[in-house]
Amino acid sequence: MHTSDISRLLELMPPPEGAGESGDWAAVESAWGLRFPRDYVEFVARYGAGEIDRSLAVFAPDELMPPDAPQPGMRGMTEEARWLFEEDGEPTGEVRSAGQIVAWGASCAADTLGWLTVGDDPDAWPVLVLDRDGGAPRVFGPGMVGFLHGVVSGEISPSPVGAVVTWGEERPRFVHWRAE
Repeated sequence: MHTSDISRLLELMPPPEGAGESGDWAAVESAWGLRFPRDYVEFVARYGAGEIDRSLAVFAPDELMPPDAPQPGMRGMTEEARWLFEEDGEPTGEVRSAGQIVAWGASCAADTLGWLTVGDDPDAWPVLVLDRDGGAPRVFGPGMVGFLHGVVSGEISPSPVGAVVTWGEERPRFVHWRAE
């Protein structure tokens, strides 16, 4: 994880008071059969699950969420992303199978945000964007937090997610699922 990425995101978009999810990450990772990237674990600890400007949802692992949480489950979104990729996706040199996809977010335009789980180092997993309408996934450098910062600051332009917000013009706002 690039410490500067989380620091930059915290400065740009401070988490609301009382945000964040906590729990037994060893149990979560055992249930998923993988380790999660450190920047994602840090994001979940500080922000939790919720939405950025009603345009971009970020999920926490189902195992950290209470049963009554209204957020879509990360596991269900991962299954849906894999199904959509099998139905409409286009394999590329980087994304060869749906089983490589783990979803961590979604846009208001129904794009799925996730990781391409290749290699033994989850901190090196590329971020990918799956368009709801199919086609080849768009792959970005590793770092979920760096990707989010790039999107909401407007540094990644045009925005790779079909959101109606013009990021980079106003300070983004994260709303935790309990406050939604």
